Amino acid sequence: MIWRSVVGKLWLTIIGLVTLVLMLLSLILSEQLERTVNQGEQKYLLNLARHIQESLQDEEKPDSEYVSALLRATELFDVHSIILGPDKSARSLNGSPGSPEIPWQAILKETEIERVFQGKEVVLRGRVQVGKNQHAFPLFKDEILLVAVPLKSDGNVTGAVVLYREHDQLTETDIKRWIIYSALISIFLTTIFAFFLSTRITQPLIQMKRAAEKMAQGHFSIRLPVRQRERDEIGDLAISFNRMAEQLHESMEALSHEKEQLASILRSMVDGVITMDAEGKIIVVNPPAERLLASWSDEEEERESLPPPLREIFQTVVKDERDHAADITLHGRTWAVVMAPLYAGDQVRGAVAVLRDVTEERRLDKLRKDFVANVSHELRTPLSMLQGYSEALLDDIAQSPEMRKELARVIHDETLRMGRLVRDLLDLAKMESGHIEIERTRVNVPALLQRVVRKFQGIAGEQKVRLQWEVHPDVPEVFWDEDKVEQVLTNLVDNAIRHTPEGGEVCLKAAPSNGRKVSLTVRDTGSGIPEEDLPFIFERFYKADKARTRGQSGTGLGLAIVKHLVDAHGGTVSVESRLGEGTTFTVKLPVGGGE
Repeated sequence: MIWRSVVGKLWLTIIGLVTLVLMLLSLILSEQLERTVNQGEQKYLLNLARHIQESLQDEEKPDSEYVSALLRATELFDVHSIILGPDKSARSLNGSPGSPEIPWQAILKETEIERVFQGKEVVLRGRVQVGKNQHAFPLFKDEILLVAVPLKSDGNVTGAVVLYREHDQLTETDIKRWIIYSALISIFLTTIFAFFLSTRITQPLIQMKRAAEKMAQGHFSIRLPVRQRERDEIGDLAISFNRMAEQLHESMEALSHEKEQLASILRSMVDGVITMDAEGKIIVVNPPAERLLASWSDEEEERESLPPPLREIFQTVVKDERDHAADITLHGRTWAVVMAPLYAGDQVRGAVAVLRDVTEERRLDKLRKDFVANVSHELRTPLSMLQGYSEALLDDIAQSPEMRKELARVIHDETLRMGRLVRDLLDLAKMESGHIEIERTRVNVPALLQRVVRKFQGIAGEQKVRLQWEVHPDVPEVFWDEDKVEQVLTNLVDNAIRHTPEGGEVCLKAAPSNGRKVSLTVRDTGSGIPEEDLPFIFERFYKADKARTRGQSGTGLGLAIVKHLVDAHGGTVSVESRLGEGTTFTVKLPVGGGE
């Protein structure tokens, strides 16, 4: 649509203004021309009629040569002359050939004739009228200009001189026509000028529009050409546009750089980051969060929405408009979630959540608490007994030497128990800090197993537990840290004997294993370990026999020490157990040495 373009609006505005000015100018010129021509022609006829009147009223020479000359002049200018007599009869004066007799009623009305015979001059202009019908007289194609001057004799009006001619409109019409032609030519030239001007004005605007469209598509490096000779307002606008484009380009590059940095930071973060809109739909996630959502969601399409635990936190954050922190436990893992609202002005437009896997931290925190509680418990009991029995000795409560000896033995046993606990704690702390030194030497496996069994023969005999050992003949030569492997077997055998009732059996066996390893097995026929406790028995201070008495219970550190020592040798330790059937610990150690 032409009205929707600047070119069309500018062109129509210029054409409208020029047309209006030309029309007004044409009207003024036509009116002025018509008035000038009419007044000149009227004045000419009126003067000519007055000269004829004066000549005819001269009684001494009414037919003078002067009158004849005037009449010939009227013929030259196509002026018709009529004399009206006292009886108002018409008579032609020039009598030119071809001049028809014209009834005076066709020219003058009764009212005009009466005015003339009253001594007044009459000037008429218009079409010839006959009766009530107005039409052009056959002789005349255009308007008629008529003047009537009274003839007087002795002060009385005796007739009238009537001069009339066809109103010459040819010249006036031609002039008007040329004015119209000039106006049309002016409009045409103005149109060309308007299009030229509008093109010169709007071409930079069109270029700006195209440049803006390209910038909207992401091409921020585009610039507008600016010529030095076109430094007008539009040129200044183009310069301002280029400056704006340059600043926008720099801003977009800075934003892109910051976005890349933020994306790199998010990708390198160990914690998961999730950004949501006001409806809870996921907008941005980093790889850890994406893996987390994938593990939480069963179907692909569900990953766009928040899992139920996060959705509850999101609703709380949006409702309260403040940060919220909580722990989520899912699929055996614990996640710490910190979620904060995102604002657009005063409105919450979404939220951002940071998720961290704190499973190990929570486990270690629990172990720390358990460690403190267990150490406090393990130390409090022997300390209480030491204090009580020592006070009994100081107060001479024990009267006999046998009783004092028994009290001293209890104090000695509790001291040894505390020593073992402290020693195990120190060993475990050293192992967990990575300060385990493995000194590999050639180890005689049968001699090692025999030494461990001989160490526990007395305790096994007291508890009426049968202790056996067996070494497979194909066991290869091994290079281990003999003291540390002996500590592993000692802890396992001691644990097995303590958990095996009277009449039970504990068997220590060594056999070759696949991959140049040696398998050391400690099997008992004790009460067994509950299945839910099996994943945690190698943690420090974890006790599956929580109901045991002090005398039968260990410190809860033996299996943790076993795990560290086996790992230091590059081996593995595993356990199989059934309640009421017994437990089997299997330690697989590489042969070592020059392999």
